[in-house]
Amino acid sequence: PCTPGFPAMAQAEEHTSLLSLPEEILLRTARLCLSASLPAAVRLATQTCHTLRRALQPLPAEAERRRLRWQPYLTLRHAISSDGRLLTKTHASACAAGPLLPTAGRSAWRLQVVEADDEAEIVVGVCDAAVRSEWGLNLRSGHPVILGRNHKGQIVSAGRSSAPMMQSVGAGGSRARKPLVVEVIVDHDASTLTFSIDGAPPLRPLAVGAALRPYASLTAAAGRQYWQSQQPDRVSFCDGYLYAP
Repeated sequence: PCTPGFPAMAQAEEHTSLLSLPEEILLRTARLCLSASLPAAVRLATQTCHTLRRALQPLPAEAERRRLRWQPYLTLRHAISSDGRLLTKTHASACAAGPLLPTAGRSAWRLQVVEADDEAEIVVGVCDAAVRSEWGLNLRSGHPVILGRNHKGQIVSAGRSSAPMMQSVGAGGSRARKPLVVEVIVDHDASTLTFSIDGAPPLRPLAVGAALRPYASLTAAAGRQYWQSQQPDRVSFCDGYLYAP
């Protein structure tokens, strides 16, 4: 039925206006949707009428390229589950990397600390394509971390600024039993990395390299063995997709 006060023809035009747009405009609109929400863009391209699905045919492949999953062949001593989104520590010292990020513009994703031991050392950030150089934030200490690894994944160099990027929130303890969500933001043009903790304003930026991947490292505190940890450490991609902030 028509809304009172509006002619039936006007309402018909309103409902058919989207289909009357040129296909290139429809695709451009869907790509804007994709930059904000991959799930919404996929629904738009796959759960609509045949005409829209035909016009938006390139979108599912573009959406797939934005999916974030931890890469098994680049992950050392971590268990990967939940369609590649959840990372669980299985060793005292380990690291994990995701897919290659774009090389221009800005990229962002969100990670949630699902579980953490009281003394867990959790570092999140980025690494280079070969997982040899890593830049991140230690969520327990609040310090930026810069690591270098050899081809076996062993740490061969480590740097840490004396000035913390934020007040320590602790990766474990009562603070981390609440959802701790870290937004990781990379400016590829400026070669900088920053973080937002639980929706707070971004921290001061950290200089990084090029050809980057999402990165995380879940390790036991110094002097502790993995088996001494009473609680597994887990982090997860919140939405499972990359977006442009």
